[in-house]
Amino acid sequence: MTPGRKTVLLLADRRQSHTQQSLRAAGYHIMLSFTPDHTVALCVNHDIDAVVLDQEHFVVTEDWSVAQSVKMIKPRICVFLMVRGKIVGDDLPSGIDAIISEGNTQALVARLQQLL
Repeated sequence: MTPGRKTVLLLADRRQSHTQQSLRAAGYHIMLSFTPDHTVALCVNHDIDAVVLDQEHFVVTEDWSVAQSVKMIKPRICVFLMVRGKIVGDDLPSGIDAIISEGNTQALVARLQQLL
């Protein structure tokens, strides 16, 4: 890995290759995870700068989410939630730093640059 290059962990459906390609093209090192448990394990064992969660993987169980678990392990990590459809309201779920519309990789890259 190149020194100073930021690492983004992408928790998404395998079909999210467009997001992965866009982040790579923007210069980010990409790690992939396909389950919330694997995401948390990767955050424990690797130097991750940001996590991008696909909406379908953002499941709240007993008022707890994968985003909160990641923040508990590494409070400074940036967590993004990619949602389908329109973003309604300004309230962010617990553990989420920013919400981005799915497919809007330009906005994702811009927010990553802003928050990292």
